[in-house]
Amino acid sequence: LQRNTYFPCLLLCLKSLESCLLAVDLSLQYFRDDYQARTMDHRDYSDYEANSADISFEDITSSEQNKQILRRLRDGDDKISHLTLGLSSEFSFSIRKGDDLGWLGYFIGNSEYLRALNIYYLPENEGWEQQIDAFMDGLARNQSIRRIRAYHVRGYESTALLRGLGNLSLLEELDYRWSYITLDGCSALLESGVCKLKKIHLMSSNIDDDGVAAFANGLRSIGPFLRELLLPDNSIGNEGLLALVTALESCTSLERLNLSDNDFSLATAGLGSLSDWLQTAVLNLNELSLQYCAINDEGMQALAEGALNHCKDLNLSGNDSITASGFRYLSTSLQSNSCRLEKLCLGAMNIGDDGVEVLVRGLIGNKVLRCLELRDDEGDIAITTVGWYALSTALCDTSTV
Repeated sequence: LQRNTYFPCLLLCLKSLESCLLAVDLSLQYFRDDYQARTMDHRDYSDYEANSADISFEDITSSEQNKQILRRLRDGDDKISHLTLGLSSEFSFSIRKGDDLGWLGYFIGNSEYLRALNIYYLPENEGWEQQIDAFMDGLARNQSIRRIRAYHVRGYESTALLRGLGNLSLLEELDYRWSYITLDGCSALLESGVCKLKKIHLMSSNIDDDGVAAFANGLRSIGPFLRELLLPDNSIGNEGLLALVTALESCTSLERLNLSDNDFSLATAGLGSLSDWLQTAVLNLNELSLQYCAINDEGMQALAEGALNHCKDLNLSGNDSITASGFRYLSTSLQSNSCRLEKLCLGAMNIGDDGVEVLVRGLIGNKVLRCLELRDDEGDIAITTVGWYALSTALCDTSTV
């Protein structure tokens, strides 16, 4: 009786096990096929040159749109002045299984009309390294691209991209956001001797103080050409700021500097160094942005003279640790005959009536300031009718302002 009962159950279990093993085998086979689809035979530039005229785009692309983009790049379509990798649009190449990145890089490298390349996606899965390298080899040959935007690029892909960009002689603007800047890649880009960037925007790129030191070494190589340097939200503190300022001495054409969303609460020395640089540098900085940097009264004392006397636009919004004592240093600099500040932003700072009273003293006799922004979106500057009255009275007195 027991044998008759359990034997059918055993057969059923064996059947189930067989089905599971078959499913696992199919999954592994798909993985092997997928991996093989991403590998490629080694090809050098001469191989691409020899086969570009006769290549079958169906064999190297995953979609009709990707096929058309490659064809237009190959045929020298002057309407493709910008190209995006990773989004759905008319000029977007969506990378999927079946796309050969080596050919994509080759046609980008040969383009004479491509001015801007946006990289919003590069494969990060294991097995794509060979394709990434082939793509970068082709990209590095381009002599028409002036602007690169790269978002969410990390690790191996980031290093390979930065090394490739170091060969682009016409590249003027690098916009690198939410991507990890690797020290090797950064050095290869800035120290190549080929790239002469005019604008660098590295936002949330995980640089930190150690990374800034390495970045500063490379910055000296392109310093005379650089006009805009934006490094918001990169965990830069006092040591990083000190290292950066030493490199800024070579940036004689700099017009815009943005260090917002870094922590300068303990960076009195770094802010003092920044102020000294502003006072001695041979440049006319138009814009200095230090929003939400946790600057306190001591930091304000160290910064004020250089910032107000050598900048046209100063943004200190969000530094709510500055009190009326700190605003006195601003007020003194506003009264100086050397003040060249035309716009001052002090939103989200908990200024209060005491702070307004101090600022009003600085406005008396100032003939340069054109815009004082006290943003109060959520009542965060704590000014009452008393403070507003004092401010409006001073502003309306044309004999002194």
